[in-house]
Amino acid sequence: MPELSDTTVAFIKLAAIFLCMLVMLRLRITLWITVLSGCLLLALLTGLPFNQWLEIPLGTATSAELLILEIMLCSILVLSGVQGVSGQSQRLVESIERYIRWPRVRLVLFPAMVGFLPMPGGALFSCPMLEAASQGMDITPQRKTLINYWFRHIWEVSWPLYPGYVLTSALLGLPLTSLMKYTFPLVIIAICAGWFFLMRDIRVPEAMQTGPEDGKPRGSLGAILYEALPLIITIAGAGVCGVILGRTAPEVPGQVSFIISALLGVATALWQGRGRLSKPLGKIVFSRDMLRMIMLMFTIFLFKNIISASGIITDISHIGGNKIFIVGMFILLPLFCGMLIGIMVGYVGACFPILQGIIEQSGMQEYTLPLLIMALVAGNVGMMFTPLHICLAVTCEFFKVSFADIIRGLSGPLIAHLFCGIAWSAALFGLGAHF
Repeated sequence: MPELSDTTVAFIKLAAIFLCMLVMLRLRITLWITVLSGCLLLALLTGLPFNQWLEIPLGTATSAELLILEIMLCSILVLSGVQGVSGQSQRLVESIERYIRWPRVRLVLFPAMVGFLPMPGGALFSCPMLEAASQGMDITPQRKTLINYWFRHIWEVSWPLYPGYVLTSALLGLPLTSLMKYTFPLVIIAICAGWFFLMRDIRVPEAMQTGPEDGKPRGSLGAILYEALPLIITIAGAGVCGVILGRTAPEVPGQVSFIISALLGVATALWQGRGRLSKPLGKIVFSRDMLRMIMLMFTIFLFKNIISASGIITDISHIGGNKIFIVGMFILLPLFCGMLIGIMVGYVGACFPILQGIIEQSGMQEYTLPLLIMALVAGNVGMMFTPLHICLAVTCEFFKVSFADIIRGLSGPLIAHLFCGIAWSAALFGLGAHF
């Protein structure tokens, strides 16, 4: 019997890990326990040295990156909780509804707006707004999860504020403005795929078809700005704080600016909602949901760190010189990396240096741009189709659904996005696009 290559063995191990995790999710085992089980299985199958079984979890738990992310997500949960129990989210949605006639557009609007803000777990920000906007519409929690998650990420493959996209530009040696010319069609593809699979069959009650032409008052724009003030302070304040910290304390991580602005947003929401809170602040801060979120973030980062320490991605990259296999590598490697790491900057950083080396070794430099655009699409699809993606995890937690509940609904737009992205890469090759 012929001996299996390192690449084949690596793929088999990863497939086994994901199959076990999917089975656990199907059995409705808590997500953070499922991911932790995946970590243990990954460490066993890759032969992780025993001394690292303690070093990696300890290093993960005490890493500044994880601690900052958990503070960010907790501040978002507190802000959305305060706005929810004070009725502010509902009032904001009702005010905006008077300006936008089409209810389905309103559902898409909130996650798409939040999508301009590149923060881990940002999908959680729009969950309460989408929940309020969907009142009166017969939409399942699974569909709400899909809408919020999908339209939160339509910009990621072509928006220069995302670190992963900036890293892509730097690795390719291509200015952001030039790269956007080739990647922005991917945004259009994502919007069309999301609308076709997730929005077109939503039925809107006739009573909700309201607008200014129906004779109903629009309400004051000032009232909308007042209700949105905590969100405006959080989003705009992050940019202002980022500029200030960048000039005065460049060594401070950029995410700190968002934490500061989010805390200011929480303070503003508390002041505006004084006397209207339906439960004490302590019950919002010290909740079971908050504890689950902290554990989930820890296990996701632990999985990512074990992946890095195991060297399994390097094993996957060892493939022969056949051009068909090489082209397939530009789909499979970023697809698996996206599924394993769950964040754009992670799969770009892990894959693109390897893929650029493959291009140089195989003499396929003239195909560099279309190949790496294809890799960007494949990585994005993998990142979107994994329970390790923080935004998916927090959205599922908010709407109380499991990853297994939304696999079928997520598959359609992702498959369409992948094949249309590959077609776009082929078109770039046909058009002779190059650096």
